[in-house]
Amino acid sequence: CQLELVDVGNLSLVHVKLDANNVRWKLNSIELEHEYEKNVLNFPIHRWLDSNQSFNVLLNQGPIQLASIYTIIIRTGTISSSTQLDMHLALIGDGASTLPLHLNSNSHLIHSTNNHLFQSGSKNLFCISSFYSIDIGQLFHIQIWCNSIDKLPYYCESIEIINNFNDKKYFFLVNHWFGPNLEEYLSVPLINRNEESNMFTISMKTIDISKSDDEHLVLIYIEFANGKSYEEALHSSETHQIPFRKDNIDFFLVTIDNVNDNEITNVKVCFVNKSKETKTEIEWNCGWIEIRDIFYQRNYV
Repeated sequence: CQLELVDVGNLSLVHVKLDANNVRWKLNSIELEHEYEKNVLNFPIHRWLDSNQSFNVLLNQGPIQLASIYTIIIRTGTISSSTQLDMHLALIGDGASTLPLHLNSNSHLIHSTNNHLFQSGSKNLFCISSFYSIDIGQLFHIQIWCNSIDKLPYYCESIEIINNFNDKKYFFLVNHWFGPNLEEYLSVPLINRNEESNMFTISMKTIDISKSDDEHLVLIYIEFANGKSYEEALHSSETHQIPFRKDNIDFFLVTIDNVNDNEITNVKVCFVNKSKETKTEIEWNCGWIEIRDIFYQRNYV
């Protein structure tokens, strides 16, 4: 296209508007060349425009920053090993979808509030500029790509996305390992926390045990504020083939029905030796137990 400007002086800003209906347009940049002086003014953009959207662009800098359209909260499990992870995330809505967001880029379009990303037990917040993504409507799916740079396994617990324009929150239960010899891509559907069973993680630190060769289990009894209770036999650890050995941290996933948004009020544990051959008493020294309510983001230690 051609644009005629009359006596603009030192041009430093342009205003852009997509005057169309039912159209999306990916605009990379605008260059203005002076016919006589032959100098080129560059206005970088690199974003999608929706119908009738408009914004201002600064010379050599890009679009003027507006409030972020999405806040993304990623929770890494305490059992995760990787400390160098590269992640891309795409949001799928009923009206449109985003391009994969490179969360490690930490630019004015994708800004993180943390310096060290995706560390064990961390909660990382990302603010996505409205210049990088349009409002894609009702969010119902996300797509995740993870590259473990240090070749260690990475465990993502959950991802929560907030639309800052209408304050609507979307929760995605990931509960998945990424890394070498594991999947690097995952598609995750939206979870309705009011209709689904609650997901809990239980971690136990064994300081010492008098006999580790036998088969053991731990019975755990959990009481909730609404009067509901739950009992589970913990014996299949996510982190160790044989659980409850010296210096190990064992990690268990449990699903509990009918507790909804209620806090844990009491927990009891009982160590059980399943071996029929061993008649002597076995001592188990447990350092700590941590229970995490993934749906409602509560920790109990």
